[in-house]
Amino acid sequence: MSWYVRKIAAPRRRPQLGDTLMGDSAFATTAPALLATGFSPIPIMPNSKLPGTDSPMKNWHGWCRKVAPPNAIAGWSRYPDCGIGVCLGRGLICIDIDFEPAMDALLEMLPPSTVQKKGRKGISLFYRGNTDSIRSRNFRTPERGGLVDLLAEGKQTVLPPSIHPDTGEPYYWWTDDTLLDVRLDQLTELPDDIAERIGEVLKAYGYDPQAERFAQSLDAPTTRCVADPGRLDAASVFRKVNDFALANLTAWVPHLGLQRCYRSGVGFKAVAEWRSSGTGRALQARALNLSFKADGIRDFGDGRGYTPVDVVIEARRESAPEALEWLALRLGVTLGDPEASALADRIIAAAMKKKT
Repeated sequence: MSWYVRKIAAPRRRPQLGDTLMGDSAFATTAPALLATGFSPIPIMPNSKLPGTDSPMKNWHGWCRKVAPPNAIAGWSRYPDCGIGVCLGRGLICIDIDFEPAMDALLEMLPPSTVQKKGRKGISLFYRGNTDSIRSRNFRTPERGGLVDLLAEGKQTVLPPSIHPDTGEPYYWWTDDTLLDVRLDQLTELPDDIAERIGEVLKAYGYDPQAERFAQSLDAPTTRCVADPGRLDAASVFRKVNDFALANLTAWVPHLGLQRCYRSGVGFKAVAEWRSSGTGRALQARALNLSFKADGIRDFGDGRGYTPVDVVIEARRESAPEALEWLALRLGVTLGDPEASALADRIIAAAMKKKT
């Protein structure tokens, strides 16, 4: 019997729809406690899982790096029916297990989590860890079946007592301890190689890490633009996003969330925050070696070139499918494939085939 079953004999009482006071949103009633334990709350749009109030919130990822000021919290609290989410990062990590058949094997491998929540299915486990090393990752089968989401900096997860958009019922805490009464340093710590450990467990359930490793380890970023000749539509859309991004830098570069990013003529200069300084300098003292121009993107600190999609992957710590979708949305480019992530996966798979 796993620690999950042994430790948690029974869940907390499920919250009821009338638990919050009339006129008060889940955000308004819950955010103060979340702030008191040191976490970063964010409003969730009604009937949604997206950050926002009465419309989607732009640039919300910045609250993963710092807590919103009191005036922002107060403003968000005035909107009725908003749910509440917590921004991940600054050491806070969530492992979201949706695939029930792999539950026991994963829980056997994972360290015990003392703070857990539930929604429609599966379980979400909260931990602390080094979010400079542990990055977000979506574990999927080749058929795009969801297995596990490792959520770190740049992500958020919806918290109780928000209403789940699919069930119409509140999320609820599965443990006695919650993020409302537990500080970060009281959470169980994850090892830096947790993503690799999760991947090893999931191989038995259809996860193939080869494509993901390929996408992350390519030295030549232009290789990601290669597509199967039989799928010219995919190649065309992928090139269109990258080419259009270079021609419209102002539409997306300022929204990457880079702390040191400045206009330079018709382009931009920034610090490549995802890599360490070659001279050991602090971020504020580092040179603006990352150059964005219409003819290309290059980090003159290490000589590496990037496509726009590459930069989004690194700066926002997203997978290739997520980066492509984010960039296309910023540029107003319509992806030909209704599943943007599937489009990116096909391109990566085709590039792998050509490489081998």
